[in-house]
Amino acid sequence: MHVVIGGAANGKRRFVRELMPAEARWFGDETPFELVQLNELPADQPTVVCNVEEWMASHLDDEERSIHNFLTSIARKNITLIITDIGRGIVPMEARERALRDACGRLNQHLMKEAAEVTRIWYGIPQKLK
Repeated sequence: MHVVIGGAANGKRRFVRELMPAEARWFGDETPFELVQLNELPADQPTVVCNVEEWMASHLDDEERSIHNFLTSIARKNITLIITDIGRGIVPMEARERALRDACGRLNQHLMKEAAEVTRIWYGIPQKLK
């Protein structure tokens, strides 16, 4: 797994498009994705998953189980995740938005630990973290 993380509009998708082969499947870029789509992928299919934060927002009711299910769905697959870092900046006033920020932070800790590669994009400049 390769995780590409950075702020909004920092060039993450452009970076990933340059890396990925033409046959790569993209999920979450235009429409929300469901885990069943990822479960059905062959292990060697190059795949990009975007907007994990939006997915997490709709699965906050059982965060632990949702994180477990997400990690299981992407395990041992040729996955590149594009993650928008929402944990920096102003703390949201709404309780649900704070819960989402915290849940994404916990999910991202798992993803970074499991990832073979982690790249941070800072205004178009890639920095290899792992």
